[in-house]
Order: sequence, then C-alpha cells, then structure tokens
Amino acid sequence: MQFELSFDNEPAALASVQAFTEAALRQLPLPADEAQQFGDLVMAAVNDAVAHAYPQGETGAVKLVIREAAGKLEIRVRDFGLPQAVGQMETRLQSGESLRAWLRSAQQADLVDEIHWLAFGPQGKALQLVKWLHKASVVESVSAAALAPTPASAAATVPLAPPQQYAVRRLLPAEATQVSQLMYRTYGNTYFNADVYYPERIASQNQEQEVVSVVAVAADGRIAAHCALERNQQGQVAEIGQAAVDPAHRGRGLLDRMKAVLENEAQTLGLVGWYADAVTVHTFTQQSDAHHGGHVCGVDLAVSPQSESFRGIARQLPQRVSCVLYFRWLGDPRPRTLFVPPRHQAIAAAIYDNLQAPVEFGPLTAPSAEHGTHAVKLSAGKALGKIRAGALGRDSVYAIRHGVRGLVEQSRAEVVVVELPLADPACGHVAEQLEADGLGFTGIGPHFSPQGDVLKLTYLVSPLERDPIKTFEPFAARLVEYALAEQTRVRAGL
Repeated sequence: MQFELSFDNEPAALASVQAFTEAALRQLPLPADEAQQFGDLVMAAVNDAVAHAYPQGETGAVKLVIREAAGKLEIRVRDFGLPQAVGQMETRLQSGESLRAWLRSAQQADLVDEIHWLAFGPQGKALQLVKWLHKASVVESVSAAALAPTPASAAATVPLAPPQQYAVRRLLPAEATQVSQLMYRTYGNTYFNADVYYPERIASQNQEQEVVSVVAVAADGRIAAHCALERNQQGQVAEIGQAAVDPAHRGRGLLDRMKAVLENEAQTLGLVGWYADAVTVHTFTQQSDAHHGGHVCGVDLAVSPQSESFRGIARQLPQRVSCVLYFRWLGDPRPRTLFVPPRHQAIAAAIYDNLQAPVEFGPLTAPSAEHGTHAVKLSAGKALGKIRAGALGRDSVYAIRHGVRGLVEQSRAEVVVVELPLADPACGHVAEQLEADGLGFTGIGPHFSPQGDVLKLTYLVSPLERDPIKTFEPFAARLVEYALAEQTRVRAGL
C-alpha cells in the first residue's frame, strides 16, 4: 500500500495535507490514539519542511509518501530545497541532539522505530520515519521451554535425530513462530537482524516477497532448519542469510539443500545474483557458499558486535565479527568499465577474475557535478554506520567525511562502511580522498545499487587481529590480509 501527495510549501496547503494523512493512517492496523500521535508527528515534519526547506519567499514542492509493506510503515517528507549538511543532521538526530524538539519527543515517546535524514544533493533531502506494525516478539508469546537454548558446552553432545527424510520447501505462514523459536535457540537474542524474532514480520515479509524463506521440515512436521533470501539491497540481488540448523539435525546437508531451492527462487524473481555474508567465527557457512558457486568478492570487517553468540560453536568472541562476502551470478555477467584507484586495481582485477566477470578500468577523474547524493544509516544495536553514495559531486568527499565523523564521534558507531558507485568516473578520485580519513578498501559489491557495482571502504574505530578471522579459501585469506593491511596503512596516516 502506498500513498503520495505533492504540494507547494504554502501554509494554506496544510489543512489538506492533514486530512490526507489522517485518511491514509486509518487504512493501517494502528490503535486510534497511536494513529493520532503518529499523524501529529508526520504533520510536524510537514510543517517543518514548509517553513524551512526553501529560502524565505521562494515557492517549492514538498512530497509526502506513506508506504506500508510487510508490516513496515515508512513515511518520507521530501523537499527539493536548499542543500544541507545532511550527514551532520543525521548524526545529531541519532545522538539525541536534534535541533527539532518534535523529533526528540517522538524518540522519547517511542512513536517510531527509526528516524533518518536522507540526502539528495541538489535535489534536496527527506526525513524518513519507520515504524513496525508487528510488535509481538517470540520471546513474549512462546513458553520458555520452547525457547530453551542448547548450551554451547552441550551442543556437541546433543543426540542426533534418527535418520529420516526432510521436506525442503517454502515456509508456510503458520510456521513463522517455529522459525523465530529456532533462531532464538540458535543465536539467543544476539542475531543482528531483529526481524527474525517477530513471527508476524517473518510471515508478512514472505507474503510481500521482501524475504523468501525456505525450511527443512523433519518427519515429525517440525522445522529443523531455515534459510532465506533477503531483498535488502537496491540492486537486482538478494542476500542468502538467516541460516539456522537445529543441533539434532546438523551434519545432514540441510543448509546446502535449502540454498539450492533458494537459488531457484532467485532466478524466478529475475535477480542478477545472490550474495552471502559468511561469518568468519567458523568456516561452515563459507564452505556452503563456495559449494553452491559463490565467489569471494570482499571482506566485511567487524560488521557484527562482539556480543553475537554462536551456540554450539562459540559463545565468547575475542573481537567483533567479520564476514567474507560471496557472490553468485545467476546468468552471464556483462563486461563493465569501472573507476578504481590505481593502488587497488590489481586486487580489484583479481576479484573480478575470481567472479569470472570481464572488467576494464578507467582513469581517475574529479567530480564534474557540484553536488553528490548519499544516504546515511545507523544500526545502533550493531554500532554500525553505513553511507551509500548515489551520485558523486565536488561536495561528496566533504559530506561523506563529516558523515563518518558524526557516526563515530556522536552516534558511537564502532564501524562505518562507505559504498561508492564504481561506474561513476569520479569513484577512484573520491575513494583516494577518503583514504586520507582512515577508510580502507574492503572489496566489491556486485550490483548492490541501481547504478551497478559498488566499491566498499571501511573505517574501524578499533583494529582487528588476524587470527580470529577464519577463512576457508586461499582467495578469502588473501582478501582478509589485504583489507587488514589497508587498515594499517590508512590508520598510519591519521
């Protein structure tokens, strides 16, 4: 469901906008008092845009978008006015120092789950409000016995279930609670994607095909394993994740069988490929990704908290969790011309050779446009910041640099990942400038954006040790060592 309303920044339009907002929110399963409060918040954002988005006396457009999908309500109040330092606005917002009192009150009243400023460069900015309509956690709705974890010390001695036939198929809506239970028993409450603990979200996301869940069903009808495609990138790719196998059913190839089914689902959806972030706490997932045709293309350093738990494998971790990024084409990759800093062209060529994708490198070019675009996002629970550039302009280095600093210094992010569009001729130039601020090369994200592949750079607050990072393939080991060496190099220049 999606509603859109465009209007001029005239106070006379506010009454009509309010009527539109109230009518749209009535279509959603919100209690009347909560809908009223949320509507007041939306109108406060609209009033703010009308009053401040454009210079005094200038007429301009404002757009209100209300979108609900899979239980996720997203509202954007978009203007096309004065360029702003949106990265700084975002970090002030996430640190609770927003200059807007109505934003502070919304956060304090727990009206919304996420609030972000989005940058569109010369095309203005947007305030994004996200609210989950599904709030029933499996922890609150299921008995403690059903959620009893298998202690790490005992997982290796859990009796295996008798040999049996497993049905590997798409998840049924009624089975969503079992999936949440399985995820909790496997990871406790530490899994980085909190959606897995909300059965209604799992069912709704599958209905909307934002997530495609596949399960292995044991002979007794219970869920023995789960894995899913997650449509969490803007490009034509999906992540294979949310993998969990009950200890009593491990060692029977269930993860491989589920991934084979998911690959067929990805082809049905018309995707270019799938990718997977395989943890380096162990190599089991890396082996499975490689077995299914995944090719290493990057290293996501320290993207999950040290507190994440891997029951039956590792309970206490020596540092934040890094992942090896695998990618699998579902068709023949097209040739591409990309713009990589000369220092990294040899490793980038090796990555594309490993991906079996033909590539040429273009020369470094300074941005020609005045303004670039980028979006800033903070995952507070993971202490992870992300900045994705859409287009690059002469202000991109400044804007991204300040976004990184704000995420680290004000929002307490321990890691910030920056993604730059590799097809933009200014990519290499911007990347070199950002390295002076401590951002190091970590790999390639094929088709991660509508513009194509992205160059991944990472800023770490604390350095990582090599020994805890376990790799399965020699090329993965090579990329880990390259990425860690780059961190040492760029940090030395700070």
